[in-house]
Amino acid sequence: MRHRHPRTHRTRRPALLAATAAAAALAALTAPVASAAPVPGPSAVSWQQAGPTAPLGTAGTPMAPSNALTAPSEVGVPGTRPGPAGPGDVSALATKRLNITMQAQQKTNWCWAAAGNTIAAWYGRSYSQNQFCNAAFGRSQSSTCPNSQATLGDVQTGLRWTGVSPGSYVNGWLRYPALQTEINANRPVETRIQWSAGGGHMHVLYGYDDSGSWVYWGDPWPSSARYSWASHSWYVNNNTFSWTHSLYRIGA
Repeated sequence: MRHRHPRTHRTRRPALLAATAAAAALAALTAPVASAAPVPGPSAVSWQQAGPTAPLGTAGTPMAPSNALTAPSEVGVPGTRPGPAGPGDVSALATKRLNITMQAQQKTNWCWAAAGNTIAAWYGRSYSQNQFCNAAFGRSQSSTCPNSQATLGDVQTGLRWTGVSPGSYVNGWLRYPALQTEINANRPVETRIQWSAGGGHMHVLYGYDDSGSWVYWGDPWPSSARYSWASHSWYVNNNTFSWTHSLYRIGA
């Protein structure tokens, strides 16, 4: 009886094999995939990118002020992008983020004061943005500071008033190993960026991740994400903004 219908057995077996293969293919297509690191570029940015309606928290003109230092070897030229990463410092940590509390700027032009005061707070100081602004401009602390733009040189004056070493102000962006050095030494970096649509803004860089040469920054603009990240090369120069000036070695 087992061999009474051989043709039936031969035709059903390939059908079963085909069904099994189809099920396996479907399972492979629907199986969960391990997430990979984000691709560098705007898609890797965790914030709402500014366009023609860029924030008004400006930070002066794109021209380097006279008190900005000549860029040393660890600083890149504004408007350029970094080349391929080298071996770097083998002693550097794979990833590190400083636990800063990024302040939202209290006036439309106070990105510089919010960023500078955030760094002062990181070093244990407790002042208001109005106090920091007055100190930066040499004004009486009993007055209301105006809603004025400023440079990283003014931020240095404010930091000096708080008792924090004001660091080095340079025209250009920090190379990735230089940023690693700062973060590994527990020193946040204040940056000045130039919007492609015009105007400027300031951020606080507070971390890095070697898995993709990521950098982490705090943004004081009230409606922006307070903490964001992207690849270092994207942060240096992209379609939305470019990194033009740096204040580093703060507190050294």
